[in-house]
Amino acid sequence: MASTKGISSPQMNDIHPTDVPGSALRADAPGSALRAIPPLTALLAFERAATQLSFRRAARDLSLSPSAISHQIRGLEQQFGVKLFVRGARSVRLTADGERYLAKVAIALATLQDAGREMLQQRRGGTGELWISSLPFFTSAVLLPALPDFKRRHPDLTLRIEATHQYADFNSSRVDVAIRYGREHSTGLKFEPLVTVKGLPVCAPALLKQGLRTPEDLSGQVLIHLTTQPRSWPAWLKEAGLSNLAPRGHLWLDSVPAMLEAAEHGLGVTLAMAPLIKTRPGFGKRLVAPFAFEGAYHETIYLVSRTEQARDRRIGAVRKWIMEAVARAK
Repeated sequence: MASTKGISSPQMNDIHPTDVPGSALRADAPGSALRAIPPLTALLAFERAATQLSFRRAARDLSLSPSAISHQIRGLEQQFGVKLFVRGARSVRLTADGERYLAKVAIALATLQDAGREMLQQRRGGTGELWISSLPFFTSAVLLPALPDFKRRHPDLTLRIEATHQYADFNSSRVDVAIRYGREHSTGLKFEPLVTVKGLPVCAPALLKQGLRTPEDLSGQVLIHLTTQPRSWPAWLKEAGLSNLAPRGHLWLDSVPAMLEAAEHGLGVTLAMAPLIKTRPGFGKRLVAPFAFEGAYHETIYLVSRTEQARDRRIGAVRKWIMEAVARAK
């Protein structure tokens, strides 16, 4: 959402009948009702600021600057000729007019959001498509091998799979189902655990021939990291009692498949997701686990969907397919 600072809105600068000589405009003239409806950006700014009682937090929520929020709210106050907030040195609070307006605006925005979601749900249901946002390694290790089975069962349903480490935005994107770590941003979402994974060091067999036998031997190796999970190796080393271990070097990559390929080429040691790594072609030959130490630290991968789509048959079909694919991959 772009900042509106410095942009004059016609709704915020109404021309009154008395401003135009000879004007015959009346309150019931065509279009006059629309003058009571401010721009959506102003309403969103007001609702966030009124709910948070903070222009700064409202700006963060809407990806605007605090001055842009203040500008939008001043426009509302000018349009209606009332004060909506009492501004203090470090805080704001609603006036009586502001409280009354918030009660109505919150209901209106919720109605708009529900209407938009219904339209999106109808579009998804009518297209025979289902959008999945999935972790890259989970996609390659679990989903892709199971796709032929899904197509046999559901030939009329097309899957669109996005392999990404980014959290799917269920409010603004087309995603129907997501597969991800953790339960962040969980409002209005249903989380179903799929599999518990642990970090397992893996490397090319050549590194074993060079003397990699125990966790302590990692001091002579390059550790391959995932940029979105910078704490994975430190957490694993801490559990192994090697918090102070200094490796020969570090290599940072932005995807799990890239990390595994780098390890297969002998560029270093990386952490794979056990037990899912066992499904990778060539595991045990091109890629091996140099030692058996397994820490207690683990993460859960969840299947995520909207609560209001709990009875969607398409979601149910994909859920069953993914659950069965995970069971085969363990």
